[in-house]
This record gives sequence, C-alpha cells and structure tokens, in this order.
Amino acid sequence: MGVQDLSALGIQALVDPAKTPTDEQVRVIEAPRRPLLVVAGAGSGKTETMSMRVLWLVANHEDIAPSSVLGLTFTRKAAGELGDRLRQRLALLARRVPSLRERLDEDPVSLTYNSFAERIVAEHGMRIGIDPDFTMLTEAGAVDLMTQIVEGWPTDLDEDLSPSAVVGHCLHLAGEVGEHGYTVEEARDALEEFGRDLEQIGATNATARKTLRANARRLAYLGPVEEFQRRKREGGLLDFSDQLVLATRIVRSAPAVRAQVRDEFQAVLLDEFQDTSVIQMELLSLLFHDHAVTAVGDPNQAIYGWRGASASSLERFLDRFQDGPARPGQTLTLSTAWRNDRNILRAANRVAAPLREHSRAAKSPVLRARPGAGEGRVDIAYTQDYRSALGAVVDFVSAHRARGTGEGKRPTTAVLCRRRSDFPYVDMALREAGVPTQIVGLGGLLDQPSVQDARAALVLADDVEASPWLARLLAGIDLGAADLVALGDWARHLAREEGRDPHRAVLLDAVDNPPEPGWSASSGARGRPAISGEAVRRVRTLGSRLRAVRAGAGRSVVEQVERAVSIMGILDDVVSDPLAAGGRAALDAFVDVAASYEAEVPGASLSSFLAYLDMADERENGLEAPVSEPDPQAVQIMTVHASKGLEWDGVVVFAMDDGVFPSHSKRRTVDWRDGPPTDSGWVRDASALPYPLRGDRMDLPDFDLDVEGEAKPSAAFKKWLEGDYEARLGEHAEREERRLAYVAMTRARSAQLLVGSWMYRTGASPRHPSRYLMEAHAELFARAGAGVGAVSGE
Repeated sequence: MGVQDLSALGIQALVDPAKTPTDEQVRVIEAPRRPLLVVAGAGSGKTETMSMRVLWLVANHEDIAPSSVLGLTFTRKAAGELGDRLRQRLALLARRVPSLRERLDEDPVSLTYNSFAERIVAEHGMRIGIDPDFTMLTEAGAVDLMTQIVEGWPTDLDEDLSPSAVVGHCLHLAGEVGEHGYTVEEARDALEEFGRDLEQIGATNATARKTLRANARRLAYLGPVEEFQRRKREGGLLDFSDQLVLATRIVRSAPAVRAQVRDEFQAVLLDEFQDTSVIQMELLSLLFHDHAVTAVGDPNQAIYGWRGASASSLERFLDRFQDGPARPGQTLTLSTAWRNDRNILRAANRVAAPLREHSRAAKSPVLRARPGAGEGRVDIAYTQDYRSALGAVVDFVSAHRARGTGEGKRPTTAVLCRRRSDFPYVDMALREAGVPTQIVGLGGLLDQPSVQDARAALVLADDVEASPWLARLLAGIDLGAADLVALGDWARHLAREEGRDPHRAVLLDAVDNPPEPGWSASSGARGRPAISGEAVRRVRTLGSRLRAVRAGAGRSVVEQVERAVSIMGILDDVVSDPLAAGGRAALDAFVDVAASYEAEVPGASLSSFLAYLDMADERENGLEAPVSEPDPQAVQIMTVHASKGLEWDGVVVFAMDDGVFPSHSKRRTVDWRDGPPTDSGWVRDASALPYPLRGDRMDLPDFDLDVEGEAKPSAAFKKWLEGDYEARLGEHAEREERRLAYVAMTRARSAQLLVGSWMYRTGASPRHPSRYLMEAHAELFARAGAGVGAVSGE
C-alpha cells in the first residue's frame, strides 16, 4: 500500500495494521466536514473511531492542523486519555507519512467541557466585567460558603430539614437556575408566576397544599441563592456552574469571540454528548453552529439526569447545530460490541429495547457481537432472602476467579450495587469467604460501619436534634426494645418538664440526662416499660462520650474527626473485631477526606464539612474526593453510576429487586409485566426547578395545568396530578432506571450474575423481581438456555 492512501483503511494500515475498521467505522471516519451525530452503543469502540477520524481529517484537509482539533469530554481523566491517544496516533502517522511530518508536529487540544468554558471566561471575561484573575470555587468551598449563609439566615428556611440538607437544596437550586439560563431575579419572577397559576386551583386538599408549599420553599431558597451569588461576585469567585453561564453570556453577546473560537478550532469532537446539560448545549451550539463538529454518545447510557444532563441532548443535536433538515449520513451508528460475549449482549439488548422505541432522531443501535465472540455466561438467581443472595454472589465470584482468563491471569471482577448501603454486606460476605475486596468511591467509604459511627458522633455534636444518627449509636450499645421505649418516654417527660411539645422531644436530652434505673412512664400511661439498670449504665457512658465530642467544638475539622474516632472507642472496636476487616483503612481514609476538605476550605466549620458529606450521600458521584486507585487483584464493589465506562471479565449486578433496582419509593412492589409505579418527581422537590420552567421542557412530561371551568379546581387538580401526570413522571423515572440497568449489564466481558431476593435487607414484605432481571430471564431462557446459568429461587 502506498503512503498516498489516506483513506480510513489506508491510515489504519499505517498506524495499527492489526485492526481493520468496520464499515460503520469507515463511514464515521470519512464523514464530510459538517455537523455529525454518532450514536455509539456500549463498548462499540467510539474512542478508537474518534481518534481515527481526527487522523483522517488532518491527513486529508490541509487547513486542519492537529492544534486546531478540539476534543471535549466530562472528566479530567477522560480528557487526558483522549489527548494521549491522539498525540500517539498523530506521531505514528507522521513517522509513516513523511510528507505530513511537518504539519503534524503539533498537539490537539483535549479539555473537559467545564475547562473549555473556564478558558473562554479567563480570556474574554472583561467583555462582561469579569476580572480575569478570578478564583475557582471548589465544590467543597461552595458547600462551606452556602453553609455560612444558611446558618446566618434570619428566618427558618425549612423546619422539616436539617441545616445541612437545606444547604444541599440551596446549592442544587442554584445550579438549576444557572443551568437553565436564569438569573436569580428571572427565576424569582418565573416561580412567582408559576405560583400564581397554582393558586388558581386553591388549597382545599393535601395534594394542592404540598405542591404550593414546595414552590413557596423554592422562592424562600432563592434568598440564600442570591446571597451566594453576591458573595461570589464580591470575592472574585466562580464555581463550575458560573463557568458555563458566563461563557455562554460572553459568546452570545460577542460575535468576535465566536469567530475567534471557530477559527481556532476547525474540527470539534464532543464526547459523551448524552450527558450534556441545557446550558452546555446552548454554549456549544452558539459556537459551532454549521461547523465541523462531531457529537458522540449513547442515549441508552444517559444516566446523569439527576445532575443536570438534559434528556434531549442527542435528540436535538442536529436541530441545534445546523439550519435546515438533517441530510442522509449525518446520523451514523457504531453497533459492534467489542467487549461483551453473546449472551451478555442478548440480555442487554432486551433491556434496552423499550428505550429504542422511545427514541426518535438518536436511536441507539441493537448491539452486535464482535467477530469470534464467545457465547458468554449469564447466571440469574432470585433467592428467598438477602443472606442467600449474598451467598450466590460469593459462589459466583469464587467460581469465576478460579477459572482464569486463558492468559494465566486471575479474571477481573466487580459487584455493582444500586444502593451504596449494600456495600458493607457484600464486602463482609466476600471477605469472610477469603476474597479480597475494594470499595470504590467516597459514597462507599461513608457506608462503612466504622465511618458511620464516627459521622454519627460528629453530626450529634453539630445538631442535637439529629435523632436518626443517635438511633444508630443506641443500636450499637445493644439496648433492649423495652429500654428503648422507656428512653423515648423519658425524652418526652423532659420536654414536658421544660414546657416544650413532647411530640418534638429531643432524644439526645434523654441520653445526656438519663433516668434512674427502674423509671417508667406508667404513672401517665398504663403498661409502659421500665428502663433497666444496665441500660442506664450504657446510656450514661454513651452520653459522656458524646459530651466529650461536643466539647471539641471550634477545633479544626480534622481534629474533631480524630477526637470522635478516639473518644467513641471506634478504633478499638475495629482493631478487636476480626470481622471488621478494612475498618482501620476506612477510618484513615475518612480522616484523609476531612484533611482534603480543610485544605480546600481553610478555616472550614464542622457544619460545612457535614453538609459536604450529606451532598455526597444525596448525589451519586456528585463530589470528588480522595479514593484509592482500583486494585485489579481485588473484587471491586461500586455503584452502577461509578461503573460507567469501565469493564471487567465478570460482573455481579446485585439486589435486582423491584423498589431497589429499579429504584422507587412506593411501598408496594410491582410485577415486572405491569407499568412502572407513579412518581411525584419535581412536584414536591423544592430544590428542583419545575419542569415547565426548564430549558428542555419540550422533552419532559408536560405539566398542563388547566382547571378553567372546573367546579372544584383543587379536586380536579388532585385527580389529574396523582393520576395522569404522576404516571407519566413514573414512566420518565423508569426510563432513567432502565438506562442504568443497561449500563450495568454491558460491563461484563464473559460472565455475569443478575441476583436479587424475595426478602430484601430492609422491609417486612416480599419484593417482586426486578423487571430487568425478568426481561433478561425471558430473553435468555426462551433460547433454551444455551450457555446460560440456572435460575434459582423462583
């Protein structure tokens, strides 16, 4: 082959002759210079294809130098990997084609979406009055600043929530306001108008009152949000949301900036485009309208709606990036799965089928197995109880690790959980069986029992009304049921003595000042139990320890964390418990998290650190924190969200019970053949903008508030909301869960276990099997079970 063959096949032969692009890949690589949408299924080689497209573009277009190629993605790690791959391939092509050597002696630009926005603000912020010497406010810094504002707010923002929860709600609302293009004043006007529409229905039933109350709270939260924005401006601070908002404002108002950026970057790659938000779509479409821009993504893997990703990014791409209708060849697909064996693909394709029916312009392809793919193995188990499900995990993992990979290596394995609270149980079951484990992510760290005990003591030092955390510590001192009832009675007795409402009694008061042994509330209520002497002794010890922890108020966050671990005796408990493997490492990591937070936020308060941890609980992977590098020798335990983009030889998808995965809040579980349960979604969530006010509202369930002519507007609203609308919200929520299931079920190369149990770890009623587990079962066992493991427990 001559060096002048610069087709996709020719370039591939020059830089990596062991591979041959598929026909689909060739079409993507050689696509014309115009807006191009590439819908790439899981594991379909999108990064390789995009790097080859860059090589083809620079080799065949003299005006496209490597430095004029811009690649954008979401994480620094992904941006670094994309940049490294492009540099290596360009260097190899330059060596193989001497005539290109001089022109290829440059590096492409690979950034995160936020870094790209920050660069625009830094270079052109003066146009809108932004000092180029601004300081970036980290997420930890944002939590600390909002905590100061909420703690000093003159009115009670939400009596039903802890201060740290209010901080999280205010920050989330602040992000939504910016993401959807509002100033605080514009958001206030829009919410007030929305509230006036709601008031037309009246408040004669609980449903209407809750909806009105949620909107009133949104308006109340805008006060701290506005103060947050003011303090950032005065301090020369920008957070991640500001980067995008300000960059968009600059680009919209300055045609010269648009022209400069377009001239600088002749070819643009937008990776993971399904996860972009409304404001990111606005910025990028303003800059690269009718430009050589390629967006790559998979609607079936759009799993970040909870953090601002728009449901319509891929669907609306061509509409937003060009004038006129799409032309043939502007939407291409990658459908060969290079990762998964055949049965794993069959199960994943079955689960994804309803998602394809819902898509229009960006329909994800049915994945096809790579040439030479094995059959693969999918085991499906639905056991009687949670303990048996853990046993199935241990059996699968042990057998899988014993098989080997054919290369003399131990196969890699992961257990993926929908709920982080399952981590400690999976971890203990595997460790007791002698299997090394590694819990990945800050969320997993916070679910470690030793860390939860330390956190409970810290929360109680900061908020005396945090009864759920006190209940955890009381459970740890093994009080009997009668003693717990008597302690609650004593708390109400103390509240009455102090003239307070006994229904709002503070349990910590009872722990600080326990009754004498034998005390009971029988004088005021018949048959109340008496508290035992041993219970009083244990409660006094706990109370003394908690007072000692509280006495450290005002010290540094790290010092308060270390004091809590020491005073509560947690480290001694971990060292003395042979089953608490990893507890010491978890405590050390928790101290490291506190140190890292304090380094980012000098002088941080305990309150703001606890709010930071609460946000890590509420937002899946929503906070970056120090975590150890993955250990390939250990079984990795992580959330499904955290697994996106990763792969292993064998994967367990754990707790596939209805209500867990798919997750929903209804008490009754749902048969897999029935429609999903209803969902209230944003309606009662004061931290979220109402769907009618969002920039992507055209692709969300329509909130058609029309009660005109109704004799009883409030009753009509209740019927419509709890019937038709919440049913559509439920369908919308289930699609998000289904996409998450698809991600989970495409991580395994050759072996997979889908497992759940009739009786989950919590709850007294049986749970139906997950619809995703049952759909996989129906698909695989309809094929006579070839290469598929047995189903148990049905």
